[in-house]
Amino acid sequence: MTAAATTPVSAPTLRDRLDGYLVLRRALGFQLNDLERQVGGFCTWLEARGQTQTFTVEEAVAWARLNPDAHPSWWSTRLSLVRRFAAYLTANGVEVPVIPAGLLPARKPRAVPFIYSQADLDALLAACSRVFSDERIAATMRTAIGLLAATGLRIGEALQLRVGDLDSTNDLLVINAAKSHERIVPIHPTTTAALMDYITLPARMATHPDPEGPLFVTAHGSGYVYVSFQKLFRRLREAAGLQPRGRARPRLHDLRHTFATAHMTAAYAHDGDPERVLSLLATWLGHTDPTHTYWYLSATGELMALAAGRLELHAGTAPGEPS
Repeated sequence: MTAAATTPVSAPTLRDRLDGYLVLRRALGFQLNDLERQVGGFCTWLEARGQTQTFTVEEAVAWARLNPDAHPSWWSTRLSLVRRFAAYLTANGVEVPVIPAGLLPARKPRAVPFIYSQADLDALLAACSRVFSDERIAATMRTAIGLLAATGLRIGEALQLRVGDLDSTNDLLVINAAKSHERIVPIHPTTTAALMDYITLPARMATHPDPEGPLFVTAHGSGYVYVSFQKLFRRLREAAGLQPRGRARPRLHDLRHTFATAHMTAAYAHDGDPERVLSLLATWLGHTDPTHTYWYLSATGELMALAAGRLELHAGTAPGEPS
């Protein structure tokens, strides 16, 4: 009796290992859509070269710079995603090189903020019912945009809100932020009322949401992910007729810039204390370093004129004197 022949088991390919990595990390709550797309593209590029088990640093850099006309920050981003995957492979005993952190360094240029006027906000809110025939979606977008405009929250913070994070008695929100420690944000009673109206909306309740679960819910009663919410916002933006102003394109995150800029403008316009307001804004916005708050104070013409007027006043320039 002869022993049965055994088929040798082939080693997992890089793509197999990428699939395993994505499953593992997503089980911990990470999205990783960019990593899946970019590193998947890297695997495809390697496969076309006949490589499925490993790669060199030179190959990773060459792939990251495939588009010679792209901004260096794009090359850096692509390489950083491969670096994360390579670190995972190395930790699991796969023979791939460690990609040095200093390769293709480039800081991504900040987007020019789009400061929403009241007319812009009104147009967005009015478009909700026109664009979305589903009452729940229309109410979700209207309430979320109103909340962002009234509080300056990050969109991720708003989407992560749970019903229990709203203290309707004291008009407070508990923010469990990814970029800072938990913080308390006071809200206006009208904001509390709008959130309570949304929570008890029959169209929302029809999804059978968890009573202590996400505040903003999908058709399945679960919370929104950013990508899905962003797609809905794009439809609203187009319907509202919001157009770029130079390099500034209307984004959800710009509601946060608008909030900060409006408060600083008010501080200058009504003889307030800009330094104190800036300090309060840093706490309110959840910035661990006040210098981060400066970025949100976009140089609008009105704000700059008010600041210049305050400087002239403190300089004590008398009429007719050179300044």
